[in-house]
Amino acid sequence: MNHQIFENLSLDDQFIILLHKKIMDKEGSAKRRAKKYYKDKYKKTGIIPKPLQLAGQGIMEGRKCSGRPRVLSSDVKNRFIDMVKGSCDTNDPNFIYITRKARAITTYHKFLEEEFQKKISIHALRRMVQEENLDLFLKQPDFDESQMNKGYFNPEEVFNLVQVDGCRFQYFKIKDENGNWCKPQVIEFYDTGSRYMFVLECYFSESSLNAVDLFSRFLLDVPFPQKKIRLRPDRAKGFLNLKRPIHELNIKYSMPDKFYMDPDFSAARSPKHKVHLESSHRSIHHFEIRIIKKFEDKIVKIEPGFAFKGNKKEQISVTCLDITIEELRKSGMLEVYRREHNENSHRFSEGGKTQKWIPGQKLQTYLSDQKIMNFDPAHLSAFMKYGFDKKKATVNKDKTIIYSKQKYVVVVGDEKFSSYKSTTVKISQYNNKLYIFEDKEDGVCLGEAVREKPSQKPKSVTKKAEKRMKKNEVEQVVGYLENKGMSVNMKALISCYQKGLTFNIAKIVFEKNELKYAQLEAKLQDSSRAGFVRFNAFLIDYDRYYQRKADKIL
Repeated sequence: MNHQIFENLSLDDQFIILLHKKIMDKEGSAKRRAKKYYKDKYKKTGIIPKPLQLAGQGIMEGRKCSGRPRVLSSDVKNRFIDMVKGSCDTNDPNFIYITRKARAITTYHKFLEEEFQKKISIHALRRMVQEENLDLFLKQPDFDESQMNKGYFNPEEVFNLVQVDGCRFQYFKIKDENGNWCKPQVIEFYDTGSRYMFVLECYFSESSLNAVDLFSRFLLDVPFPQKKIRLRPDRAKGFLNLKRPIHELNIKYSMPDKFYMDPDFSAARSPKHKVHLESSHRSIHHFEIRIIKKFEDKIVKIEPGFAFKGNKKEQISVTCLDITIEELRKSGMLEVYRREHNENSHRFSEGGKTQKWIPGQKLQTYLSDQKIMNFDPAHLSAFMKYGFDKKKATVNKDKTIIYSKQKYVVVVGDEKFSSYKSTTVKISQYNNKLYIFEDKEDGVCLGEAVREKPSQKPKSVTKKAEKRMKKNEVEQVVGYLENKGMSVNMKALISCYQKGLTFNIAKIVFEKNELKYAQLEAKLQDSSRAGFVRFNAFLIDYDRYYQRKADKIL
């Protein structure tokens, strides 16, 4: 507004305009209090307060220009500074020594009010602490760091403790098998003593199958020292299932005073039990940006999300990448991260002190002085059966299991079950076959059962499953006979297996009578019965083979 026009306004109008300029940037109660204060002052004196006149000139100096006295006098300020400085020095006569934990502003506030015999604003004291940088004195430790018994985690020898945990990505999403946007997560095995990262892989969940898959890869990653090794996953359901393959591993490989794997699970909701691995997750989140950069041409959108910092929820931006989890694995980015971690020097806290070393180098130096061992990949491939979901079941006296209204016959490990009473077990169904486990947390696999009726699943599904898991002998015989054009009756075949039929005997019987089966098929008027006829002929030929063998023994 033009100055001359403003001067021609009435005093009340000038007051209203200047008051507006003074409080226009304030909000809420601060605005209401200031408005009331200046109105009361104007009403009482009839003079526009000096701060409003300065506000008209663009000077917003508040109390400095208002004419009001300072909240804290110079005497109070100086005494407060002396108190704070004297309270952290045992030789300072200005004030008593106060231990670090008790150096609170409220403590000094009471002393000041008693000493000056008047009310003193604690808010002004807090502002003064910031202005004068008195935090340095308030937080000064009672003792030098060299004199303190600092808390730290006890150092572990290399390969004494291997930590296992999962970490969900924060900054990007990819599409799952159903086409939904999901944040993948990595599972890693991490040596505490050397900080070496054994294996690292991404999945969509910490399922039993994923945990067992990575556990098998961990066992093949490096040679193992012949000593007790503690494996520490958390208590997620998928990780708890690792007790079973660990037990089987110990049965196969553990020897007195040599190798033994101890399932040393962390307590529930106790991140301190895996603190070294938890701290490494921060660098994984930083590495996510490099993954996003790698697939920048696949960015579909950026959407709002959130992340937790302690217990505080913070808003972040999440990038959606149009890739599958297989593409992420094949990109090799996770292996780049693992290699950079293992082959570069880092600073680690060890025994309360910061030290610097290369994880891979420290691990190899340790292994060079140890008696080492390697695991047989053939043994470890069988561990996949521990990854399937398990349910309670009963093996009957006749070595059968009724599950989902279907009858299964135990064909592997039947000697482990009683013929006089039923046995309670845990089972996993996979590709029309049951894996049978002991009914306890770390129970090993006892055997396998197959269904009496043939599989109703499409061949493409069963073939894919067969590639993943090794077939038992009954399944091998079934596959062989079906390839030879036979319609297999499972109940009849299992009966032959229980009498001694093996895969090699099945080949011998078929090859010896192959011409006869072709002649029988040629005589049929209804070709749809060919598979049934060929299989029945095979059963008759096996009975003859079995009888001749029995006669020779007699």
